[in-house]
Amino acid sequence: MWRSGRDHYGLVSIGFHWTIALGMTGLVGLGAWMVGLTYYDPWYNDSLALHKAIGIVILGLALAKFGWRLVDGKPRYGPEVRPRERAAATAMHWVLNGLMVLLPVTGYLISTSEGAGIDMFGLGDVPAFFDVSTTTRDVAIDLHYYLAYGGIALVGLHAGAALKHTLIDRGSTLIRMLAPRARPSAADRSES
Repeated sequence: MWRSGRDHYGLVSIGFHWTIALGMTGLVGLGAWMVGLTYYDPWYNDSLALHKAIGIVILGLALAKFGWRLVDGKPRYGPEVRPRERAAATAMHWVLNGLMVLLPVTGYLISTSEGAGIDMFGLGDVPAFFDVSTTTRDVAIDLHYYLAYGGIALVGLHAGAALKHTLIDRGSTLIRMLAPRARPSAADRSES
């Protein structure tokens, strides 16, 4: 149940998927809300600190997810997924995985551009590891903005494709990412 098989995802992969997906979506929502706050709003500083800390957590989870994928593998696509859809899904996964790294990294560059570290919920700081020029900070600000909103559009497309494969094609794409199987299939057992 913890590990993925040839035709299902395990609990660890499912946990990474949904935690990162909800965390990143929530961060985009928080970011959109906090830019409208005024300096005198009580949440002005707290929302930014929360946004930064959760972003660092998401980066750590993404890196752990990539490590887990190397050990755990990935299920094959269901028979309802056509070859061109497999190519599109593979490309989409590469882009979404890139966003899991690029969004927190650009946020880190923005946040540490003045030399201060990032407070991690009062437990310690992630230090500013290197100097960030004004030009680099400005590019990071633009990238962070466009990647966040572009990423939300891609997440919507990704979710729509999963729903299409489940509701129209009657496949197991979404079901496999919602619940692990308690017992391995015959195909999984034959590989052991």
